Amino acid sequence: MAEATLALSMAPLGKGLRAETLDVERLERDAVAVDAPEGSERARDFARCGPALPGHFLEVRGEDGQVLPERGVGRIFAKGPSVMSGYFANPEETARVLSADGWLDTGDLGFNIEGEIVITGRAKDLIILNGRNIWPQDLEWTADHEIEGLRSGDVCAFAIPAEPEDQIVVLVQARGGDADSRAALVEQVATLLRTRHGVEAKVKLVGAHALPQTSSGKLSRSKAKTAYMAGAYGD
Repeated sequence: MAEATLALSMAPLGKGLRAETLDVERLERDAVAVDAPEGSERARDFARCGPALPGHFLEVRGEDGQVLPERGVGRIFAKGPSVMSGYFANPEETARVLSADGWLDTGDLGFNIEGEIVITGRAKDLIILNGRNIWPQDLEWTADHEIEGLRSGDVCAFAIPAEPEDQIVVLVQARGGDADSRAALVEQVATLLRTRHGVEAKVKLVGAHALPQTSSGKLSRSKAKTAYMAGAYGD
């Protein structure tokens, strides 16, 4: 995280990667981290990121600002010597994310378990639809893992304001193909997301390398959403 000079948490030495396999339905409906039933098709692994480093503190807070109990999914706040003192020459943004007593709103969502923090996603990317908290990466991973020809990073999901409810938009990078094959890909993605996740999505094909990335090479959903709403991908 750019707002931390080194780190905020560290997995215990010698234990290797540990993950929690969670019930996606409970995550979406109840914002709680519950172990997925064995053999569940709606399960996803989330890596444990370890306990807070010495002298550091991590809290998971609900919408009312109160600290949540273990396994409650909410916004992660951090405090400690690694946390920045502020954004350079930007006091307004600093005041928005950093409290007077040093607590940083990381913008991440997650939960605590056995003293370790687990990150589930970014708050600004979360899709809220009919009371469900839908993680866009769940939609993206379903499409790029199950549809032949799609690769990791080819799919970008986000929500845009619409009436009577927000609309889910899914951008898919397509590498050529005739009109019939492209139309079939759109229908295939829409049907898969409807079947697996129970969502109606507007699927739009974009050119290769059309999806923006962050400086670290990760998909930038916020930039893709801004570009889409500005008409950068056509009608």
